[in-house]
Amino acid sequence: MAENRRVSELPVQVGSRHALSEYGKLLRRRWAYLALIIPASLLVSIYIAFVLPVSYRASGTIMLEPSSIPTDMVSSTVRRLQDVPEYAQQELELVRRRVMTPDKLLQLVKEVDPYPGAPLTPEQKAEHVAEDTSVERVDPITLKPLDQSTAFSVYYDNPDPRIAASVTSRLVALYLTYNRTTRVEQAEATYEFLQSQAKDLEVEMVTGEQKLAAFKAKNANSLPEMQTHNLAGVDRAQHDLEETQREVLVAEEKESQLQLQLNDLSPNLASAVNDWRTQLAKLRSDLAEAELKYTPAHPEVKRLRRAIAEMQATGAVSMQKGAGPADNPDYLSVQSQLEATRRQLATLHVDEARERNDINRYEQGMATAPNVDREYTELQRSYDNARARYEDLQSKMKNAALARTMEVQERGEKFTLLQAPKPPRRPYYPNRIGIILLGLVIGAGVAFAFVAAADAGDPTVRGTLDLQEIIGTAAIGAIPTILNPRDVRRRRLRWGSAAVAFAVASFWVAATVLLNHH
Repeated sequence: MAENRRVSELPVQVGSRHALSEYGKLLRRRWAYLALIIPASLLVSIYIAFVLPVSYRASGTIMLEPSSIPTDMVSSTVRRLQDVPEYAQQELELVRRRVMTPDKLLQLVKEVDPYPGAPLTPEQKAEHVAEDTSVERVDPITLKPLDQSTAFSVYYDNPDPRIAASVTSRLVALYLTYNRTTRVEQAEATYEFLQSQAKDLEVEMVTGEQKLAAFKAKNANSLPEMQTHNLAGVDRAQHDLEETQREVLVAEEKESQLQLQLNDLSPNLASAVNDWRTQLAKLRSDLAEAELKYTPAHPEVKRLRRAIAEMQATGAVSMQKGAGPADNPDYLSVQSQLEATRRQLATLHVDEARERNDINRYEQGMATAPNVDREYTELQRSYDNARARYEDLQSKMKNAALARTMEVQERGEKFTLLQAPKPPRRPYYPNRIGIILLGLVIGAGVAFAFVAAADAGDPTVRGTLDLQEIIGTAAIGAIPTILNPRDVRRRRLRWGSAAVAFAVASFWVAATVLLNHH
């Protein structure tokens, strides 16, 4: 039992030591698969790599250069690219959309035919140019792709390297020219727009000033700043009215006294001695004394009243008979004083009416002040807003004028050419080395898969390991394969046939590649 166990363990050890040799035998048995599939795959990959249409890529690199003027001098005009990294991408995308238009590309196609000999219309060629053109942001030093860069490369693919470089040069020129022209036009348009807005605001300000002036003239006493003046005017006019009324009372009393004196005097000197007025005055004095002593029904009182009435009637008749120019100095003096007093009284009445009118005017101004204040505030606010916008526009116009000068003199941000397009030496497409290596890897994989599948499906016993698996006992020895002359000739024939086939295929592939290359 022990011997059997040791004998049965021996093949396992032998199998572990000779595993690599068994794989080598496997490859020698199935060499045909490797000899056919791998060279065939290699030849096919070489054929594909050299038969595919060749495309050359020319590139030109442009950089969005910041302004040469410090940003603290023109902070509102010059952008800080390092603070706004997405600005470069926006500017690039905007310029790309404006440049890669059918009209501009059609003009380019008329200058340089990108596809000579192709049965295409100029419009179709322009569409192909747009499809074969790409733009990518790159590092300005290494020219490798970089998303946060302010530089970008313009790529154009074409079967002819010279045409690719020529078309790329014109595309780059379009980018540079359009950026320069557009920035100048934008600066001009901005300044003209602000200028037109400023003119409109000037008209609005003049209109507002005229409305304010007319409103102030119409409501001079009701303006907010006039309220203190109105209160003081009311107090002053009220005080003046009271003074005038006192003067009116004094003048009226003086007029009454002068009128009494004038009535007691005779206008003529001839009747001044026995003047009935003197007698009338004496009778009135006697009547006053009698009324103090007696009752109204007393005979003496009644007599004096009848005498006074008769004297007045007699005086009226004598005045009608003796009317003539007054020559009594006393009479003329009192008459002159009476006329002066009456003129003064008339003047005082005029002053009183004026002062009452002033009081009414001041009170009316204070009564309408709230409504006037509201309308005045609205007019003033509208004018102030227009003035503030005008001042803001003036500041913006200064910046716009500076920006226009900067763009005309190319002192602001601009596109600069970092690398001019050159004719490429090697094709961009296809990647021949990559295709050949890929074909070699695929062919090797397919060949080894066929070898494994073929050997796994073959029931033939080959070697001591297969025999041990069948009989369960290790073999004592093995007789090697002995080839007779017939087997040797057959093997040489197979190897020779495979070599001839590979040579023919290689020659055909080489001829095809050379023909396509030329």
